[in-house]
Amino acid sequence: MKSSIFELVENWTNNEVVAISDAIELIEYADKLGFDEAWIGEHHFNSFTLCPAILTLIGYTLARTQNIKVGSAAILLPHYHPIQLSEEIATLDLLSKGRFLFGFARGAFPIFDISMGNNPQNNRKIMLENARIVHDLLFKEQVSYEGEFCDVHNISIRPHPKGLIPFYVASNHDETLKISAQRGYNFLGALTLEAKRAKEIYNIFAENGAKDLEFVLTRAIYIDEDRSVAQEKALMGVDIFTQCMLRANESNPTFEEIIKASNYEEFRAEFFNKNKIMNCMIVGTPKDCVEQILELRKEIHFNTLSLKLLSSQLKDSKNILRLYKECVAPHLNGF
Repeated sequence: MKSSIFELVENWTNNEVVAISDAIELIEYADKLGFDEAWIGEHHFNSFTLCPAILTLIGYTLARTQNIKVGSAAILLPHYHPIQLSEEIATLDLLSKGRFLFGFARGAFPIFDISMGNNPQNNRKIMLENARIVHDLLFKEQVSYEGEFCDVHNISIRPHPKGLIPFYVASNHDETLKISAQRGYNFLGALTLEAKRAKEIYNIFAENGAKDLEFVLTRAIYIDEDRSVAQEKALMGVDIFTQCMLRANESNPTFEEIIKASNYEEFRAEFFNKNKIMNCMIVGTPKDCVEQILELRKEIHFNTLSLKLLSSQLKDSKNILRLYKECVAPHLNGF
């Protein structure tokens, strides 16, 4: 089982410079500890999660680390031109010596669709079409494609990646999952993905020809040698995180105006549901966490556990990573 962290560049102290610096430092620390992967999210117009420029963040993180792979969780693919994106991905692959992981999504939140002038109803189709074009541009010498939304005529990008770049889809839509399985994509699970649905998604991939599937499961986590401390701080972390996400519009006029013109507020409240995160989280002593992860692994055939740390302090976050790597991960070998 591979170990990973999920980073949203949270602005806990209302200091944007510190938020970005701490996020990079935490991934550097994970790299030194020997974590396999780090996944960075993409959010826009959000005063709490400062990760709109996902490729910039990933490029900088790759430059500051040595061994850890860094993935996009996930690039909102309908809002990128496939030619330019392919060129950037290929460049990241060469600069990092194959450490970039390409995760993509339709974009769950209509806020960016509306602000960019897109029709959210088409974005699932656009995502799948763009993913196909990006894949062809990366791994074929010359590409021509006539699609419903984008045409590419005799394009050969430079540079090309040195090896294969794994594709990960972040979706909960059955038809999208079927198509992704048939194309050989992997799966990137959300923070609130419940075990029952995760098993259904795994079966969709298996039934549609997926081979050597990489299944990334994301879970909120807090570890402490004192169980009561871990539980108290985890509950506090979930509470602060969900409140900050739900109040992110209050200090951003763009966010506020888009919410007024859409049903985004209702959707966001469901997506960042405190109870859902709590029901899925891993919390307790290292021994507690080992037992919870092993039970979870019995239910879901995931390859990578991606950890969303429930801490607002860099020092505490580093301690969680250390405890996980030293006291939890060794007991997960063989899974």
